[in-house]
Amino acid sequence: MTNIVILLLLVAAACQGFPTDSDSNLANLAARGDWDAVHRLISERFGRQDIWAPSSASAAVGSVKSLKPVQGGEVYGEAEYTFHSSSNVNGKTMETSGGHKIINNNGRIEEFDFQPKF
Repeated sequence: MTNIVILLLLVAAACQGFPTDSDSNLANLAARGDWDAVHRLISERFGRQDIWAPSSASAAVGSVKSLKPVQGGEVYGEAEYTFHSSSNVNGKTMETSGGHKIINNNGRIEEFDFQPKF
């Protein structure tokens, strides 16, 4: 039961800002026990490149990409986003995960996707 609650909290946090309808609402799918659809939907949403774009709230305080060194100074910043989803329903297990990292080294931006190790 704890795993289901944690999964639902993760899904709710990860999918904020996405428009939903009854066929693609993760909470409805999870409540129906349709874990294949839950994992498929999570993978689709995290596979989109714009998922890692900063929200309007984070843009207000700046982002790692926007850091610039002041004259005579240096700047370094990293941001890392990861997700992990798993289920075990009657012995049928499913698991998916992904991550994205941004490194700003004195204004030189490096950005890449990766597979986190959990």
